[in-house]
Amino acid sequence: MFTKIVVRIKIHLESGDPIKFYMGARDMKMILVTLLMVLLSGALFAGVMPAAEEMAVLDAMVDKLMAAYNAGDATAFYADWAAMMASICTPQVFQTMFVDNYKKNFGDYAERSINADETVVMADVPNGLLVYTAKFTNNEKIKLSINLFKEGDSWKFQQVTIQPAQ
Repeated sequence: MFTKIVVRIKIHLESGDPIKFYMGARDMKMILVTLLMVLLSGALFAGVMPAAEEMAVLDAMVDKLMAAYNAGDATAFYADWAAMMASICTPQVFQTMFVDNYKKNFGDYAERSINADETVVMADVPNGLLVYTAKFTNNEKIKLSINLFKEGDSWKFQQVTIQPAQ
C-alpha cells in the first residue's frame, strides 16, 4: 500500500501538475458537493416570514410597543413581554436603556418596514426574530431587532435592540 502511494505521488509530481496531485477527480467532486450544501443551507435560513395572520398580530404588538416607547410609558412598553423577562421589565430599566440611551441617541420612532431576509419566525419553534429597517427622528437608518419567545400559543417580546443600520 505504501509503495502504491509513493508511486502515485511520484507520477503526479513528475507530471508537473501539482494541483492534480492534491485534487483528484473524486476529491474535486466532494469539494463541490460540500460547497453546494453550505450555500444551500444558508439560503434555507436566510429569512423565514410568519403567516400573514401571525405577522399582522406581531405588527400590532410592535405598533403598541413603539407607541409606548415614544410616549415614555414603561408599563405599556412592557405589556407584551415574556414572563421570563419580568426581572428586567422595570421603569428603571426602561428609563436607563430606552429613554436615556436609545431615545437620546435616535429620537422618537417614526416608521418601519420588515426586513424579510433577516426575520425568522417559525410556528413550531419557540423563539423568533423580527428585524425591521426603521426611521427615527434623529436617524433615518436604524435596525430595529425584536427577539420573540412563545408562551403557550402567544408570541411575547424577549429583547428589543435599536442600532444604526449597516
